[in-house]
Amino acid sequence: MRHSKHRLGGLLAVLASVLMVVVLSACGSSGTSGDSGSSSETTAAAGSTTSSDDSGAAASGDTVANGNECGQVPLQAPPDPDGILTSLDREVQDKFNGYPGPVRRSPWETFRGKPQPYKIGLVALAANSAFNVNLYRQIEVLFNEAKAQGIVTGSLQKAINPDQATETPAQQIAGYQSMVRDGVDGVLMLPLAGDAIAPAITKAGEQGVPTVVMGNTNPSRYAVVVNSPNIAAGTAKTLDILRGKGNVLVVRGIPGVPAETAGYNQIMASIRACPDVKVIGEINGNWNNATAKTATLQYLASHPQRIDAVLQNGIMAQGIIQAFEQAGREVPPVTMVGAQAGELSWFKDHVRDGYETAGSAYNGVQQADAAWRVLMRILDGKGLKVTDIPLNPALVTADNVDRYAPPGATLNTVDDPTGTTQEYAPDAYLDKVFVRPGNVEPTR
Repeated sequence: MRHSKHRLGGLLAVLASVLMVVVLSACGSSGTSGDSGSSSETTAAAGSTTSSDDSGAAASGDTVANGNECGQVPLQAPPDPDGILTSLDREVQDKFNGYPGPVRRSPWETFRGKPQPYKIGLVALAANSAFNVNLYRQIEVLFNEAKAQGIVTGSLQKAINPDQATETPAQQIAGYQSMVRDGVDGVLMLPLAGDAIAPAITKAGEQGVPTVVMGNTNPSRYAVVVNSPNIAAGTAKTLDILRGKGNVLVVRGIPGVPAETAGYNQIMASIRACPDVKVIGEINGNWNNATAKTATLQYLASHPQRIDAVLQNGIMAQGIIQAFEQAGREVPPVTMVGAQAGELSWFKDHVRDGYETAGSAYNGVQQADAAWRVLMRILDGKGLKVTDIPLNPALVTADNVDRYAPPGATLNTVDDPTGTTQEYAPDAYLDKVFVRPGNVEPTR
């Protein structure tokens, strides 16, 4: 892309100072949110964002028109109701560009921590993807390693919904509240609905139980979000490959999930910067390759017109590519946001044929490891400065796809991309969002 990281960082720093004027002028207003994704929409057409937390306080920030050129990552400072953005390290500020939630001071900054060993819980969605399977497995590995060191105790308490088709926010809230009553010291969570579970997270936080949320933003100030919600880089690069022209199909994830809303908003913000790009259809793939394949086949059967690109907001590129191949249609650039092994291997094998696209790659092991280290640091009393910790996954292009495609994988392979935990969430980066640096060591 034409933006350099340094230009983004400099612009974002300027944005942050301008944003304070906007926030101060808006104080005294309040808002409510339907979910934590829609409460902080990246809305270039409207020219602003709004966000609310569980206290009801609202803030707003401006989208920066001069940064929203077609094929570039839209420049947008997040809401900053506490005025904390400019106090953060420049690298952290960079990662907050386009963030779908506010930058807030964390109540865990003054938390003194708890004595080891800790009781840990995991509240999560049905394991319907390789990412989730690997994430849950890695948390078990980390728990067992920490137990051997005396850092944690007992068994990992789990409330994992067994079936995506039947899981509900109420079911997840009940499982979470049960383990808090049972005395867990901290919880790792993949939430189904951010707003619905926010009051329970706040109540647990007031009792000294931190909850690290993965995969979603959350309106509770006591939630600690360790997340890669910004898919704008892969989408913008794909639109740049199109030279800002053509017909695109948008494939969405699970309706109503905050991260899905945020991802969709980022796609649309990038499209709005490209007046010659036309959205010819939207379908739901439910963040599931089989569902995405079926939905894409149905769309292709009734829409014979040319499709120049498919923009999807997470882990569905494999099914979309399979659908085009089965329908006998040329595979257009399909954004590989949340890229998995199957589509990465297909991409790698077709680079020699001139195929181009872009996306982002990180895996369940990386997400689990980052969230685990953050939770351990909080429980150790290291003083988390901000509620949300944005992590940017690697940008995948034709130039580096072979680095992230697992050896021996094919289009039908169901697995994560490669990548190391320190590449995704370096300890040195996490140190910048805590008062006291360093990972947790056993006390005995």
